[in-house]
Amino acid sequence: MRRVALAAVLVVLACSEPEGVPAAGEEGGPLSVAVVNDPLAYFAQRIGGEHVEVIFPVPRDVDPALWFPDGEAVAAYQDADLILLSGAGYAGWVQRASLPRAKLVDTSAAFAARLIPVESAVTHQHGPRGEHSHGGMAFTTWLDPTLAMLQARAIADSLARARPEHEAAFRAGLSALEADLRALDERLGAAARRLGAAPVVFSHPVYPYLERRYRLHGRSVHWEPDQLPDAKMWQELENLLEGHSATVMIWEAEPLEATAIRLEASGLRSVVFAPGGNTPPAGDWLTVMQDNAARLEAIR
Repeated sequence: MRRVALAAVLVVLACSEPEGVPAAGEEGGPLSVAVVNDPLAYFAQRIGGEHVEVIFPVPRDVDPALWFPDGEAVAAYQDADLILLSGAGYAGWVQRASLPRAKLVDTSAAFAARLIPVESAVTHQHGPRGEHSHGGMAFTTWLDPTLAMLQARAIADSLARARPEHEAAFRAGLSALEADLRALDERLGAAARRLGAAPVVFSHPVYPYLERRYRLHGRSVHWEPDQLPDAKMWQELENLLEGHSATVMIWEAEPLEATAIRLEASGLRSVVFAPGGNTPPAGDWLTVMQDNAARLEAIR
């Protein structure tokens, strides 16, 4: 994958081409496919194989949902043959950048009616990343593998339109990916069934698709794994637990040791379920999800 430097320079969207008609790219060469997060990068690579070059310029220490590209990064997207979007308002910079509409593929368009609105928007701090709020639509759609399969199919369709001579290879890649996603869905479902109706607390409101798919009985707070909760946050958690007697708190990443110890003293076990929006330090998106499943399976 090609990576590009970044800062926060955006230009206004001003394109007149119809959406959903991807360019063909250089004759005979691999399609350059720019993506906004790691799930789409993984799906595109699995489906496209040697026939694609995936462009994902977001640094590993940045949440792609909150990232702002500089002019060079925007140019990399503009020059790509296809630009894969996650939809549901993910990567808000896309709405303000000058990207060729003919190259844009909203991979969640087919299930727009199944997107989950975020009922309340709470503004809070993500360390050096600044303030943001969780309003609009929930966008971590890929945490429901059945929706991830629909996104993968949208990618396969767009690749086949751009390179019809390789359609058989794309369909074979899609079939193999769907088999892995079905296996992941079955594994997560089995782990969730063992949890049953047991209440859980989510450290952040990024799990609504996971919660809906597997009927988890969850409530969310707004805690960051790398920040110590203040007194107000601990009190809010205590109030929540009075009517929601959870024994498990699900985190995006390992919380600080001091936080985990205090939670244990309150009867809450910390369990990591990484959303997997960005490139992992090791493995790939699927191994991240399989590790998540293993941690859910270990809950007793």
